[in-house]
Amino acid sequence: MADDLVKDLMVLAEDYASIPIDASILEGILALEQAQQRAFREDPERHRDRAVLVRDPQGEIIGKLSMWVIIGCLEPSYDRAAGGAASSKASSRSGSARAMMEEVVGASHLWRSRLRHIADETTHLKIRDMLRPPRDKELIAESAPLEKAIHQLVAGHFMSLLVTRNDRIVGILRLVDVFDAVCRKIRREDVGVRGDERPAITE
Repeated sequence: MADDLVKDLMVLAEDYASIPIDASILEGILALEQAQQRAFREDPERHRDRAVLVRDPQGEIIGKLSMWVIIGCLEPSYDRAAGGAASSKASSRSGSARAMMEEVVGASHLWRSRLRHIADETTHLKIRDMLRPPRDKELIAESAPLEKAIHQLVAGHFMSLLVTRNDRIVGILRLVDVFDAVCRKIRREDVGVRGDERPAITE
């Protein structure tokens, strides 16, 4: 795949679902649902979108809204702080299995309580309240070799990368498309190898 570039597999921003940064979280959730159910008549084999690009007031892509982002913002911040403190106390006391189980059950109760009130608590939140600028390892140039993109996807456990051109985000590279390309490459090479394994002709 030495000759393959990111731009050969990327999905252009204009062909991908997007949402304005001032939209509500509910609108973001609905956009994600629609993106996953969206049918592509021009390319029936295209995989469903698993994220939504976010646009600023000028229409520029500034990030992406994914299921990870939404679930992450709903996680109680006190859950993490309490969890860390509980872990330290548990290990300092005895490190017993019972103490660890109590910690897990306590966190579970916090989450159940949180889930009961999510609808009320998130109605006032906007996408801008939860979106963070993409990190360098989440960006890749459209002219970059596909091998580099594969490394970033694997190293970061990302489902997609935002593709840039002259410091502007112009598309998205999805793991599922890279996986398909790798599989096609393996199948072609496998067929080539098996095709060369012909019995020698003797006279």
